[in-house]
Amino acid sequence: MIELLTTISLISGGILLLLLLLSIISGLDFDIDLDFNSDFDSGSLGIFKGVLTFVSIGAWTVKLFLTSQLDPVLAFTLGAAAGAVAVWVLSILLKFMLAQQADVNWSLRDALYQQGTVYLLIPAAGEGLVNIPIKGTNRELKARSASGEPIPTGTPVLVEDLTADGYVLVRPTT
Repeated sequence: MIELLTTISLISGGILLLLLLLSIISGLDFDIDLDFNSDFDSGSLGIFKGVLTFVSIGAWTVKLFLTSQLDPVLAFTLGAAAGAVAVWVLSILLKFMLAQQADVNWSLRDALYQQGTVYLLIPAAGEGLVNIPIKGTNRELKARSASGEPIPTGTPVLVEDLTADGYVLVRPTT
């Protein structure tokens, strides 16, 4: 019985280690396009890892308790509990890591009502450049004066509007 538990835990732990190495090296993405209907996606890989974690930790725990001459029913109960706790801890860690992701995609609309500075002089009837912080990064945007007045380099500005041709309309804030 102990040899069987050792084999089960080694195989499931080995598969988990292999999946970890593959995900580190190549990203391990199972999203593929096939010519038939299926409900399989990369979310199933997480369920598979959870089952492997449950089996691996549970088998090691049962083996540990059986070698210490504990009652087999109690050993299997504690093994199931240890496997469930391991899956719960794994899910908490994965949720925490996924919560650390940031959305870095931006659009010109994100510049509306943001403050920045003129980088390149904006002439009265022309275009210049402004630096506007958008989602934690300074973006260099093409700008026009909203009032039609020239705005010198280094002047703090506020983005008031957007144009259809991709310019921001700014006015000085001082």
